[in-house]
Amino acid sequence: MKILPACKTCIQSEFLCSSCQEKVDLGELTQFEIDLARELVQLEEEEPEKFGFLKDVSFYKAIDYEDVVIFVIGKKDKIKFTKNLLDLIKSSYEIETIILVEKTEKPRPVVDSLIAPSKLISLNEIFLATGDIEFKAVIPMEDKDTILFTKEELEELIYELTGNITRIEFH
Repeated sequence: MKILPACKTCIQSEFLCSSCQEKVDLGELTQFEIDLARELVQLEEEEPEKFGFLKDVSFYKAIDYEDVVIFVIGKKDKIKFTKNLLDLIKSSYEIETIILVEKTEKPRPVVDSLIAPSKLISLNEIFLATGDIEFKAVIPMEDKDTILFTKEELEELIYELTGNITRIEFH
């Protein structure tokens, strides 16, 4: 794999260096992410005919949100994740839904991924008097019940994934 949430040596050895241990202590890295990265590396090495594509994939983070897990992956890596791989991960970790989100600081692709198959009506940049910038995402009202997250959860996830404050509105 190109990028992992921890050192490849730490992931394979199950012992953490001081840098990776510090990430765990600060809450930047979870045991789930380490276990998942270990499984992905093992699949890449042990089954290259099925999962050789993993050598070109970046895996930054996994956010476990009850029955939904959000994988933060590299740009253009979404299409590389096969149904077989996703099904294997779902069964290994008893996950109902996996959402793939490409790592970016832009809120639009993140919102699109989190609300799929619903469509975003608009995303507006709001310039505050303080000089800060916030975003307002408008989603169709009829999609409110089909989206896996509440308005507050979406706002929190978008902030965690992009570092941008994004207000969600349903119209």
